[in-house]
Amino acid sequence: MGTCDGCSGCDHGCGSGPPVTSTPDGRPRVIWDGDCTFCRRWATRWCTTTGRTFAWTPLQNITPDEGLDVDALKHAVHVQQPDGTLCSGARAVCTVIAQGGVSPWPLRAMSIPGLSAVANTAYRWIARHRNGADRACRALMGKVEIPNTWQLTRRVVLRCMGLIYLLAFISLGTQIDGLAGSEGLRPIGAMLEMLRVQAPELGVLQVPTAQWFGGDGLLQATWIVGAIAAVTLLLGVVPLAASVLCWLCMLSLITAATIFTSYQWDMLLLEAGLLTILWSPRTLTLHRSTTRPSPLVRWMCVLLLVKLMVSSGWVKLASGDPTWTNDTALLYHFWTQPLPWWPAWYAAHIPDVFLWFLSKAMFAAELWLPWLLLLPRIPRTVAALGIIVLQLGIALTGNYGWFNWLTIVLALAMLDDAMLLLLWPRAIRHRFRTGPQPRPSPWTRRMIGVCCAALATCSVATLPAFASALPGPARRALAALQPWHFTSNYGLFATMTTTRPEIVIETSDDGEHWTPIAFKAKPGPVDQAPALSQPMMPRLDWQLWFDALTYERLLQAGHLTPDRAWDRFSTRFVLPDLVRELDARSPSVRRLLADVPEAPSWLRWSLWQYTIAPSGPDWWTRTKLLQSTPRRLRAADASASTH
Repeated sequence: MGTCDGCSGCDHGCGSGPPVTSTPDGRPRVIWDGDCTFCRRWATRWCTTTGRTFAWTPLQNITPDEGLDVDALKHAVHVQQPDGTLCSGARAVCTVIAQGGVSPWPLRAMSIPGLSAVANTAYRWIARHRNGADRACRALMGKVEIPNTWQLTRRVVLRCMGLIYLLAFISLGTQIDGLAGSEGLRPIGAMLEMLRVQAPELGVLQVPTAQWFGGDGLLQATWIVGAIAAVTLLLGVVPLAASVLCWLCMLSLITAATIFTSYQWDMLLLEAGLLTILWSPRTLTLHRSTTRPSPLVRWMCVLLLVKLMVSSGWVKLASGDPTWTNDTALLYHFWTQPLPWWPAWYAAHIPDVFLWFLSKAMFAAELWLPWLLLLPRIPRTVAALGIIVLQLGIALTGNYGWFNWLTIVLALAMLDDAMLLLLWPRAIRHRFRTGPQPRPSPWTRRMIGVCCAALATCSVATLPAFASALPGPARRALAALQPWHFTSNYGLFATMTTTRPEIVIETSDDGEHWTPIAFKAKPGPVDQAPALSQPMMPRLDWQLWFDALTYERLLQAGHLTPDRAWDRFSTRFVLPDLVRELDARSPSVRRLLADVPEAPSWLRWSLWQYTIAPSGPDWWTRTKLLQSTPRRLRAADASASTH
């Protein structure tokens, strides 16, 4: 960590205490017990934090001619102002925090009736149990002498957010024409044109996308500009402007892609992106920032991660799904998840008793571990590492795009500079600028405080437990803000699917011999291993997983029959849109697929029930549930009429 300003000879790790200063020299003087290990650790910590604000004097250096009561000094820390006035105990600690530039609120809170008495009672109890308090502090905080600073943490997190944004822009940008372009599955231009006619009162505030002002060219320009801004943020250049531009471009694309970007990882990226904006310094580069990162924004990151994890665990229990309540969900998860990749086959064959144990561990990591993030350094680090291990385990067996990696970035935001420095060799740690820094300007603090208060209010108000109790005006205000995705609810895998229906689309030139269309990540031939697609997110493959589940339910209810297989049962289905664009030979849609014949004449689709194969060489076994009637493509008829 290096040495603090004005504290030469203190390396924050030796436990020798702050430098002895017996002459205040116009500065307030802190008088503490130099023979007490507990006091020495905390005096070193606050000396490092406050710099040269105070002169630190052990009571053992007090001389009789100074006129101070040495016996009284032994029982509590004292702060002596230049005019000679003294304060002691809890008020002295709050004075150090306030005058040292850490925070004025503890000292202001001491003026609240009754709070001063409570604080002094707590202080006296700790003073009587210093040895126990010292052991507790070391268990909770590790090296107490090292203050919690977040300079390095902010630089790491902002750069990682730039990387996540870059992956998201490349993944979505390379698919956006096929998803939302003029020849895509769900053209955003056609939707906006319809809104102009049928709902002219709606505009960019209600549908926040740049596509109001352009066509496919602007769609491409949006993701390219966003990718450039992401690279800029990754390099640490103009971080505030880069993070704002990343967020605006991503919001525009997510709004434009409608159903294909309506998932929780998209909302999480926007919500984390807002916190990235608030945490970004107004400097040319990250390394030029000389003010401390806002603690309010860091706490907003803590609350976002707690909300994400706890909600994901709570919805599993609240849903009443028996596979979660009896801990059998992992018997199905690895092979029924939307896009598994080949390690999922091996995970699915782990002995049942171990899968039961993993289910218990998952609930502990989602429901209990996040609350440790609210505690000091050591339990907070344990919780962050546990969440990282959980996310790595999920990413090891399933393709969830950048979702797991974004959650890991949020977990990294829980580690202060002292913990992150452990990732680098000791020989180069001195190169990183860490340690206490001055507070930002009052205007910056007020602006960040207002923004954080607004985001926290919206986040709490949108929770199901509170949303139903809100008055009408508040609900309408939240509904007006919803398209901007300032905050969202989360809850992954509330119910576990226990079957795996898959849609297989086939083409033919003669109506007799059929060839299946190959997708980039969706399971297909039973002898092919599920592919790795992360950190990219194949949106069409993912959406067809939901289509297959709904078609399976329609088949079980008797609504889906071979002659009705081409009906559009819901606007959420993308299979009819895919068939339409394959018939139109849309090149942008064809690029969403791994392989499709150039000009087929016939097309059909079937619904299969896939099951994980018990052993090799095949990865799957499957049974056909439904076969649609073949459809002759209009493009084939048009081609035949020209000859």
